[in-house]
Amino acid sequence: MIARLTETATPDEVAGIIEEVNGALVGALPQLTELVAAAADWTRVRLAFDDPNHNPTFETWTRLAAAHGMLRDVQEQLEIAEDGIAARPSELTDPRHHEMVNVLRTRELLSDVLGAGPVAPAPPAADGNAEANRQRAARTSSPKAAAQRTTSPASSADAAPSTPPPRAPRTR
Repeated sequence: MIARLTETATPDEVAGIIEEVNGALVGALPQLTELVAAAADWTRVRLAFDDPNHNPTFETWTRLAAAHGMLRDVQEQLEIAEDGIAARPSELTDPRHHEMVNVLRTRELLSDVLGAGPVAPAPPAADGNAEANRQRAARTSSPKAAAQRTTSPASSADAAPSTPPPRAPRTR
C-alpha cells in the first residue's frame, strides 16, 4: 500500500488505499484494533486487586485499553479523511506551499530497509504499467535512495563497506 501512495496518485487511488486500511471486514486498522482489544481482554482476566499499592497487570490493561481507544479514534479520523481526500484535486500545487506543513513519513519502504540494491534511474513513466511506476517512484523518493544517488561511484569504490547508521531510540 505504501508503494501505491505516491504524490502523483489520484485522489480516488488515495481514498481507496485509506478505505483498504480502514475497511470494516478486512482492513489492517480494524484488525489491529481487535488484536489490541483481545490482548486487553486477556489481561483483564488476570487482574487481581489484592495489593492496592502494586498492580502491574492493571497498568498493562490500562495501557491496552487506552491504545484500543486511540485506535478507534484513528479509524474515525481516517473515515473523515477518506471523504476529504476524494474531494481534493489531482494536480500538484506550487512547491513553495509544501514548505508550510511538515512531512510525516519517516519510515523507509521495506525494500529499502532490506537492501534491494542500488536504485536505477527511473525510465520514462510512459511504459503503461501503473503499479511498476508507483513502486519505482516510491523507491526513488525514499531517503535511502537519495543517499545512494548522491554517493559518487569513485568514492563508493574506495570506501569500506558501511554499516547502517544506528537507529534513534524510541520515545514513549
